[in-house]
Amino acid sequence: SGVGGLYNGIGVSIVGIIPYRGAYFGLFDTLSGINPYQKDNNNILRAASKFACAQSSAIAAGYASYPFDTVRRRLQMQSEKPKEEWVYKGTADCFAKIMKDEGTAALFKGAGANALRTVGAAMVLVLYSEITAALATGE
Repeated sequence: SGVGGLYNGIGVSIVGIIPYRGAYFGLFDTLSGINPYQKDNNNILRAASKFACAQSSAIAAGYASYPFDTVRRRLQMQSEKPKEEWVYKGTADCFAKIMKDEGTAALFKGAGANALRTVGAAMVLVLYSEITAALATGE
């Protein structure tokens, strides 16, 4: 373990950020493009519609990347044990054992609770969008 134990699971963390950010920003841009209230003069309606787009994007991105988080957590949790007690040899082995022993649904255990944490991420997208729009118009 030692300092190396801190990094157990870093590879899957790096790989997992790709589908998260891709879905997060890609879906938000797509939904924003079809949002009929994107440029509405009613500030509350505009912000609420942007929040709906952002929240949907954040939840979808969370589910797309959650299996990577599950594997990362399992790899990090075993780092506390001596190497001879480790259950998983690495990322691919962890994925395979979870799916074989517990089923694919096990990769998503806790994803619902994780979805509740997406409100902050959605707010960041909305605030960024509103601030850049205000700066662009000089308000």
